[in-house]
Amino acid sequence: MTEVSSVASFRRVTPAIAASARLAMANDVPDTTKSEMALLLKKAAPVLGIDGTTYHVMDILLGLSRAEDWKGAGRPVVAISNAKLAEYTMRSERTVIRCLRRLVEAGIAAYRDSSTGRRFIYRNGAGDVVAGYGIDFTPARVRLEELKQAVEQYQRRLTAELAAKRDIARLARAIEDVCSAYPDEAKTARSELEEILGSGEALFVRAGRVRELHQRTVANLAPEHVPFEMSGEGDINVTSNINTTPKPHSESRNNQRTRSNEREEKPANGRSATEMAFEKKPGEAEGARQVQAGPQDRDANAIQNEVLASVSVGLIQAACPEAQSLIAQQFDSWSALGRAGETLRRMIGLSEAGWADGQQKVGLYAATAILATVVEKSIRDPEQITRPGGYFRAMIDRAIDGKLNLERSLFGLADTRYGADEK
Repeated sequence: MTEVSSVASFRRVTPAIAASARLAMANDVPDTTKSEMALLLKKAAPVLGIDGTTYHVMDILLGLSRAEDWKGAGRPVVAISNAKLAEYTMRSERTVIRCLRRLVEAGIAAYRDSSTGRRFIYRNGAGDVVAGYGIDFTPARVRLEELKQAVEQYQRRLTAELAAKRDIARLARAIEDVCSAYPDEAKTARSELEEILGSGEALFVRAGRVRELHQRTVANLAPEHVPFEMSGEGDINVTSNINTTPKPHSESRNNQRTRSNEREEKPANGRSATEMAFEKKPGEAEGARQVQAGPQDRDANAIQNEVLASVSVGLIQAACPEAQSLIAQQFDSWSALGRAGETLRRMIGLSEAGWADGQQKVGLYAATAILATVVEKSIRDPEQITRPGGYFRAMIDRAIDGKLNLERSLFGLADTRYGADEK
């Protein structure tokens, strides 16, 4: 197969398109696999500015490429018409054309146009491409190591941003507590804190200023307000008062049945207290009495308890392996799941407003569990979920109405995964 990547004369060539064409003509192309490259490109999507319909188009093209074309001298060219892509994505052809252009200008694909503009591939008896015209993903192969480094830097930056946000929230509360407890010693700290939080400075700059303000506020406290440890010097030794009066035999027997023994001997619903504690969801104690209330009377905590009533974090972890691999994070605890929400919403192009609205309506953990389910489904079957953001909002609405059965969806994903592993 020729290694020349031609761009048709009817296209308006930009510097980015020309750069992708040059990458497609490279001879030194590293070996990779289709699955590795597909996962890498999905992780790199936020870095490359690929989201929404463009992400969906990329996913379809990667799925249509052949695994053997990603190795050796092969060229992963996909020949599919704009009309068929428009049908798959339920968008107009003009939208599909713009999405393909974004992929090319992002430097992961290149136009390989025929003289007539048609896209087709001819293969010999061995399956090798003799002539192929369409969308060529050779630039992605050439940029393999560059994309890996970009993904690692993005994930480090995202982790640092989340840590900075947590520091700002934590230290701001601490400064506010100091101001409330010692108004004379920290009377200017509150106004300075408000100025920092209201400024339009970069996140890391604000985090640094809040840390410095917290240290300065604590250091300015008068010594008499600083907590100190009491010494045990001079304490006298006393003998504990032990009641030596014997108790009746029946009362002694009753006292030997400790509360822990009772919980083990009489488990609720056939389960031990240890199992029940392991399955307890965040915030379940506060809203347990509100679960049975009507939809109009329930708050986000009550809805969260209802959605996660029969869902454990272990089930979410088992049902969503692709989502965890995509963001390089493990759902091994509820706090880890909650922290992954921001990254997951970027993977499907969900807006910040849509994500904040979902959390406000059903709680952080329920919203993240729903989002992880949507991401997992969209990865496994992108043709089934053409608009992941809309699918997420629909599941939030069903949760509010009390009609969402998240447990069934997660068990379905887990069973599908284990069934595929056994084959």
